[in-house]
Amino acid sequence: MYSLRDLKEQLAEVSGDLDRYVDVLAEDLTSAIQYERITHALRDAGRRQEAITWARRGLAAKPGWPHAEQLRDDLVSMLLDEKDPDEAVTVRREEFTRHPTGTTYRALAATCAQVAADTPTSWALEILTERVGRQPVYAAELLDILSFLGRHEQAWLLAQQHRNVLGDQQWLRLLDQRRLDHPEDVLAPYQEMIEGHVLNSADKHRYRRAIAMLPALRDAYQAAGHWDAFARYLEDLRARHTRRPTFIKTLDGANL
Repeated sequence: MYSLRDLKEQLAEVSGDLDRYVDVLAEDLTSAIQYERITHALRDAGRRQEAITWARRGLAAKPGWPHAEQLRDDLVSMLLDEKDPDEAVTVRREEFTRHPTGTTYRALAATCAQVAADTPTSWALEILTERVGRQPVYAAELLDILSFLGRHEQAWLLAQQHRNVLGDQQWLRLLDQRRLDHPEDVLAPYQEMIEGHVLNSADKHRYRRAIAMLPALRDAYQAAGHWDAFARYLEDLRARHTRRPTFIKTLDGANL
């Protein structure tokens, strides 16, 4: 069911009067999507400078709201179309400074690559490292960027310091990468994850998740030259969880 506002916007849109349509949309700037709609309407009408102005207004008013990222992408795209690459990069840098994450860094790097500019990697890492010092939860974002840059040793050292803020999937990706060249390093972490899943009574899929990591642990043992250690580990795992028949049955079914 349409509201009176929806009907008013539709009537303004079909009237063909762009200024009227923009004025109606501007009556309710409670979300970034309204700025996005105004920006698109002006851009599509060829009024690009006005569209750029509205996109900037929207990002200043709602920088972290839903649809703000699309609005930012639109602004960068229009700046590039207007042959203003420096300003496009500035928009990306400002957003990274406000919200330093793996996502905003990759967006910055992509725009720099698009305009053949050097990505300010050292600057970005310095900003994010400082943020981690104040808010350790940002270590997950710094780890994401280090991995993206191929700085795996730095990523590994950071992960050791901030394991408590890393999600299981991010930690597991790091272990999967680390075991290729340093299999010895991941033996204990894999075992800890496996044990944690087995004991996580809040997860109905805990046994399946635990057993899914066993092949990676087996490969790490073999890569490290411990040919018989995995078999001994499985024997110990069974012995410690013999009172969990569902787990033992699932383990048997894995044919490891």
